Amino acid sequence: ENYTQWLQKLENYIQENIKTEMVQIQAHAVHNQTATMLEIGTSLLTQTAEQTRKLTDVETQVLNQTSRLEIQLLENSLSTNKLEKQLLLQTNEISKLHDKNGLLEQKMQEMESRHREELEALREEKGSLQELVGKQSSVIRELETQLGHATGNNTALQRQQQDLMDTMHSLLTLCSKGGVVPNSTKQADEERKFRDCADLFQAGFHKNGVYTIHINMLETNKVYCNMESAGGGWTVIQHREDGSLDFQRTWKEYKMGFGSVSGEHWLGNE
Repeated sequence: ENYTQWLQKLENYIQENIKTEMVQIQAHAVHNQTATMLEIGTSLLTQTAEQTRKLTDVETQVLNQTSRLEIQLLENSLSTNKLEKQLLLQTNEISKLHDKNGLLEQKMQEMESRHREELEALREEKGSLQELVGKQSSVIRELETQLGHATGNNTALQRQQQDLMDTMHSLLTLCSKGGVVPNSTKQADEERKFRDCADLFQAGFHKNGVYTIHINMLETNKVYCNMESAGGGWTVIQHREDGSLDFQRTWKEYKMGFGSVSGEHWLGNE
């Protein structure tokens, strides 16, 4: 019975010691597990912080790269806008050039049309002028023929006039010898109104010089008469000798006459 009690006590003692050791072992195990877990947690936190830092660096790089890309995109957009504006301006210029080319082509066509019309008018005018020249040539030939006949008749008339003048001078000479005052004849010649140089020549004035002719009953004019060339009696309309007088004049001056009848002059159309 004592042995049994002792065994029970021993068993109780062993159970208590075993419980205590088990508790200690369990506590120590829990402590070790907690330390391990803390180390593992610390390690995980350290790794997490390192990964976070790396991720932050990567994010920063990505943001920087994104910013650079956005800047490049903005620059490309601005360049594209400039190119679009330049393209629009060039398109407008090309449109204006097309419009100008159209206007120039239209003007060229109008000019060609006018030129063709003018050429056609010139051809018609040329034909008319050629026809007119042909008619005038015929008229000129006829006039030349008539002039030839008139020249022959004029030569005969001049001979008759010369014969009459010789006869008159002979009569004047006979009258002078017979006691007739010749001044009366001279005065009568001076009082006579001569229409041109031919009348003066027929009246016995045979020297070149300036004479007064009567255009009508009230109007007189001084003219230069050539009494020695081609039978005499020629009224000089134009005389040019040394170029001292400028003949580049207006129509009015040619109408009224200019210069001096004793030198270079134009007598006048009227």
